[in-house]
Amino acid sequence: MPFVGLVHLAIAAFFAIHAVRSGQPSYWLFVLFAFPLLGSIVYVFAIYLPQLRYTRGGMRAARAVQSLVDPDRELREAGGEFDRTPTAYNRARLGAALLAQGDADEAIGHYRAAASGPYANDASFLEGLAQAELAGGRPADAAATLERLFAAHPGQRRGALAIAHAEALAGAGSGEARSAFEAVVANDASTEARYKYGAFLLGRGDELGARRAFETVLRDAERGHFHSRELNREWIAQSKAELKRMDA
Repeated sequence: MPFVGLVHLAIAAFFAIHAVRSGQPSYWLFVLFAFPLLGSIVYVFAIYLPQLRYTRGGMRAARAVQSLVDPDRELREAGGEFDRTPTAYNRARLGAALLAQGDADEAIGHYRAAASGPYANDASFLEGLAQAELAGGRPADAAATLERLFAAHPGQRRGALAIAHAEALAGAGSGEARSAFEAVVANDASTEARYKYGAFLLGRGDELGARRAFETVLRDAERGHFHSRELNREWIAQSKAELKRMDA
């Protein structure tokens, strides 16, 4: 078989493995191997690229490309919109753009102004403010902002916000941090929550508890679906790395 044919088959095999792992219909295997080059091209545009957009790596790649092509575009557009129409929404958008550029202090100022007056309890503005305060090294302020958000919107005390609250308490040296992490894991039990709980315990010298948390991450990953492993690749990899360091 010519070398080019072998290359086409190797590419088809790569996408066939992806199809099986991601639970695609079996007819894709026929398409890939019956039409090695054409089938692979169709699979890339029909399945592979659309899925890649929703993976952590794919989203990072998209952001990286945008930042290389025009790194200041969102900041420029957000600033222009705010100058034309200085609404609370446009101020918050500008705060988000500043935060993405690493200017946490200025972002905090904009978010604080947005989350005031009639919008003092706006969930999205308070969430942005807490993120900016965490990024700016103000964990105590972030914890207070999130508690203000939870008081106004009790249903928001879950997922990423609950994790951020526990991290803010830990960063502020609060004695409530451990109970906050335990509540997150009890109510959420996501891969990210378990990893961050393990990292918190390891930082507090509880190696046994940290090991249990990291091992749970890896066990769940083995039982989980392909999409789940892709979504949580970062936390799985870090759990493996922490266990390796602990065993060294």
